[in-house]
Amino acid sequence: MASAPPPAYEGIPAGLMERCTVQDVPQETVASIIESRGIYIKAYNKCAAKVEAIRAHDADARAGQAAQ
Repeated sequence: MASAPPPAYEGIPAGLMERCTVQDVPQETVASIIESRGIYIKAYNKCAAKVEAIRAHDADARAGQAAQ
């Protein structure tokens, strides 16, 4: 009986490999410092989500290889 070929690892999706960037605002007033902090928190959370997605993708790919 012939077995199915192993699934090919296609790499990490391109969207997950984009650099994490932050477009900050000039910090000239207390309000702009608070706004800047909010921007950094949002960017950090977005980047952390990408890292977790990469880890999950890697774990799924490794599980697929181990099942063979």
